[in-house]
Amino acid sequence: MYSTTHSHHLSLHEESSLNVIKPEHKILSTFLIVISIAFSDVENLFQIFSHLIIVFWILFTSKIPSKTYFKRLAIDIPFIIFALFLPFISSENNDLVYTFFGIEVFRTGLIDMFSILFKVTLGVTMGIVLTAVTSNIELIYGLQKLKLPQIIIAIMSFTIRYIDVFIDEFKRVKISMRSRGYEEKGLKGLKPMAYASGAMLIRGYERGERVYLSMISRGFNGSIELKEREYNNSPSLIFLTIASIIVLILDKYS
Repeated sequence: MYSTTHSHHLSLHEESSLNVIKPEHKILSTFLIVISIAFSDVENLFQIFSHLIIVFWILFTSKIPSKTYFKRLAIDIPFIIFALFLPFISSENNDLVYTFFGIEVFRTGLIDMFSILFKVTLGVTMGIVLTAVTSNIELIYGLQKLKLPQIIIAIMSFTIRYIDVFIDEFKRVKISMRSRGYEEKGLKGLKPMAYASGAMLIRGYERGERVYLSMISRGFNGSIELKEREYNNSPSLIFLTIASIIVLILDKYS
């Protein structure tokens, strides 16, 4: 049974303290923590455990159900598959560690593999938390508070909005196809799905043109105006963000 809605498909309406925090704080904190993780040294155990504690404490505070978290973390799979090959192909000065049935394992490759798994997983986790505790309107509101250019905010807001519309439309198409006898049976089911996807892209382009012309006719000038909203501050989130940056600085200049 499929349900359709025009709400934000990623946000979760859970009883989390992060839901009522100022969206600009959540966006900025996510950005800074991800940057700290990206530049961290995976050979430094202090950095590894510090960032693990910071990220997973924020994840715990968000109260995202475990099933939902791991389902959304599946976007990490292509990076995992790529990383698993690195110990066998990435080497520096032939730093061989082990040979298993003629297959050579290199130290540089192992470090690169762990670096990708560590940084991508924590970075994606922060993205999951941000989108789960922040609605699409709140994201736009937060970007405006951070003084991003209006054209960028407009593009991002329409992208977020029409991803949701596309998901709803795809659900309706699948319901329509199943009512006409369509069954998902292996590779044979890909051809009609490909035709349906192509038709959806064309319809999406045409809908975009109609929406654009409609907005222009109503005086849209590229600026999205949102009413002022009241949110709470979060000293704990600010503390964790500062701690993440300090951990990085201590390693770089120690």
